[in-house]
Amino acid sequence: MLSSVLTLGACSTAPTGPSVMVLPGSGKPLEQFQLDDAACRQWAIQQMGTGGDSWMMQRRYDIAYQQCMYSRGNLIPGASLPPGASSPPPPPPPAPPRP
Repeated sequence: MLSSVLTLGACSTAPTGPSVMVLPGSGKPLEQFQLDDAACRQWAIQQMGTGGDSWMMQRRYDIAYQQCMYSRGNLIPGASLPPGASSPPPPPPPAPPRP
């Protein structure tokens, strides 16, 4: 796999990570989100294919990454929630100013 990434680098710049936002699913611990992120980064690299300019490679990477993260119950801003899912709770209010 490393050789395929190096081969891609010879033609154009391979993505080094996602350029899109994904948020943890409702109630998902940070540790699980980080595991999902690592697995989906690997998945995206495998799904990226070869050829194309840097923009197209990044686009394919981002789509694969978002699909993987969404399938693991994470949230994609702008995407509708699956049936039966609830939106995450709002963030807590800011702490009062210290006197």
